Amino acid sequence: MNSKKSRWRLQKNGLPQGSVLAPMLFNIYTNDQPQFRNIRRFIYADDLCIATQSKTFEIIENRLTEALSILSGYYKQWFLNANPGKTQVCTFHLNNHQANRILRVKWENEELENTKFPVYLGVTLDRTLSFKEHMRKLKEKVASRNNLLRKLANSKWGTDPNTLKTTAVALCFSTAEYCVPVWARSCHASAVDAELNQACRTITGNLKPTPLPAVYRMASIAPPAIRRDTLTRQERDKQLSGSRHPLYGHQQPPQRLKSRKSFATTNGLDGSNPAQHRLEQWEIWDRSTFHPTVPPPSESLPNGTSFKRNEWVALNRARAKVGRTQDNLHKWGLVPQPTCPCEEPIQTMDHILRECTLGPHCTDQDLLDANQSASQWCQWWHEKI
Repeated sequence: MNSKKSRWRLQKNGLPQGSVLAPMLFNIYTNDQPQFRNIRRFIYADDLCIATQSKTFEIIENRLTEALSILSGYYKQWFLNANPGKTQVCTFHLNNHQANRILRVKWENEELENTKFPVYLGVTLDRTLSFKEHMRKLKEKVASRNNLLRKLANSKWGTDPNTLKTTAVALCFSTAEYCVPVWARSCHASAVDAELNQACRTITGNLKPTPLPAVYRMASIAPPAIRRDTLTRQERDKQLSGSRHPLYGHQQPPQRLKSRKSFATTNGLDGSNPAQHRLEQWEIWDRSTFHPTVPPPSESLPNGTSFKRNEWVALNRARAKVGRTQDNLHKWGLVPQPTCPCEEPIQTMDHILRECTLGPHCTDQDLLDANQSASQWCQWWHEKI
């Protein structure tokens, strides 16, 4: 630096893992990597990707082979070792007749491995950029985190709702939203929603037949599609206004296919903050008025978080009007008759809330306020619903 050189030091184990300075020094050391005509480079620390575009596979193969040959000379000059064994090649196109066509690219006399699903910075790509494989992997990853979340709560025992919500957002939703601007507009993006729905049901204790709008209201988490849209708009604002953004000033090429919904066609937040945008879109998305006991869209948990776990579960099932009543159990084929033990012909949630002589009563407003009447009702009925 400044025409001065440090003494040579022998590092046997490479750069220390987790060091803040190590990747910065590596970036400085390799900042002058060769650039090529008709080839774009994508570099993040020591992950280097080169890409080119052409009408024929043969031209692509020749370009990549030549570029890798030049890179080999650069690496040898700076005492770096190329690793063809860890290098992969793939193609991106929509020609199904050439779906199995492989690229024959050599690096240091070794033919590189072709892969259908390359992983770059944690995102699994595919030939058509549909991100179907990435969604499959992501769903499995969120499912494993749901298993951890379920260790904190059951229908009868568990930690408080605030802890469950914080854990769900940190474990499940953060994982499901990694690099979301890249794949949010894929038609397969909703595949991961089933696991996020389960995470919210773990927070509230609601049964699976409960309408999803009610579950998200009671979990006080905006629906996944709205969260993805907000994060994409945030990134779009950064791209448009941040001169240090890698895509700053990027000119979007003309759209050829309606099915390709590029990130660059997304609008920004138009001056609103992310929380405000989520709430506005949530209210537009959820105009349901199925029960007045379900709280309105909000990112703050509704009343009743001080209840015990079994009472909190009973409260939310009563709010959604979906519980293990005899009427529902009969519909699900679990009991022969929907009769209530108080001899009412059909035991519905409204019946046990207001009319059943076997226990206390409470009103819809009591459920919404989670007051003493609602607490007494939940204490009595939590084992039955």
